[in-house]
Amino acid sequence: MKRLVSVLLAIMIVTFSLGAQAVGETSTSPALEVQFGVMTGPTGFSSVALTLNEGKISDTVHVNMIVFPSPNEVIARLANGELDFASLPTNVAANLYNKGVKVKLAAVIGNGMLSVLSSDDSITDVQDLLGKTVHVPGSGSTPDQMSQLLLKQAGLEAGKDVILDYSVAAPAQLAQLVIAGKVSLAVLPQPFVSMILNRSPNAREVLDVQDMYHQLSGFQSYPMSVLVVSQSFAKNHPLALAAVLKAYEESVAWVNADPKAAGQAIEAAGIMASAMATPAIPFCNLVFVPSQEAKADVQAYFSFLHSFNPASIGGTIPSDDLYL
Repeated sequence: MKRLVSVLLAIMIVTFSLGAQAVGETSTSPALEVQFGVMTGPTGFSSVALTLNEGKISDTVHVNMIVFPSPNEVIARLANGELDFASLPTNVAANLYNKGVKVKLAAVIGNGMLSVLSSDDSITDVQDLLGKTVHVPGSGSTPDQMSQLLLKQAGLEAGKDVILDYSVAAPAQLAQLVIAGKVSLAVLPQPFVSMILNRSPNAREVLDVQDMYHQLSGFQSYPMSVLVVSQSFAKNHPLALAAVLKAYEESVAWVNADPKAAGQAIEAAGIMASAMATPAIPFCNLVFVPSQEAKADVQAYFSFLHSFNPASIGGTIPSDDLYL
């Protein structure tokens, strides 16, 4: 009996020592630094709370957010494994997947926020665009894709019935031309829509692209931006993945609830000036919809894009494997 008690005591001492050692290793281990890429502009708005508290979202996870001027740099960094997460236009995520880049779509973070702006009071319907020239910021951009899609569904041919002018690629520059009255018809996203409406006495929103898409598809809106995560990170760091997704969802809620503070943080992060970001946030349609819940909306959007330009999503509609 004495021998049995001694053995049990020895086991308890060893177990306690190992447990204490494990706790000690956990408490002294350096926090995992997550590399997170965003772009300048509204695609990066909803992530900004992740930069608060010096990027510390938990005791074990820190976020290092890097702001890029265009999606091309984000794509390159994801492809070579330098980024763990990125906020991207939805069709860019499809292109990455179709090119073999190992990413998962984690959530939809922004729904549609495009408008057709004009100083022409005669435009009240898409058919009124017949014979008009519409300025679009960038060939292949989301405004371009949606313009072509909606024109086609309305029975109008881009380049024949309606001229799409890509001569001004930068949305900020195009917005200034609309304000100055040098461009009378343009498709633009937020925050440039809000900027124009606040500064121009003549320009107004003549067509709501989201409403047009809803009438066309039956879906309330289209997923304009998404959060992607590298497949290796999702596999190797499930607890950190859960922590980042929770923090991102909270970030979206904070940005929507307090546009003024969010605008200041957006400017501090180098994403956009607060004077432009703050008034636009309520109209930016920022959301957090986990990928499995958003799948039907995303697949419908991919199907529409594929129907008129397969190359816009990389040639094929991604399979269910894209979704986290």
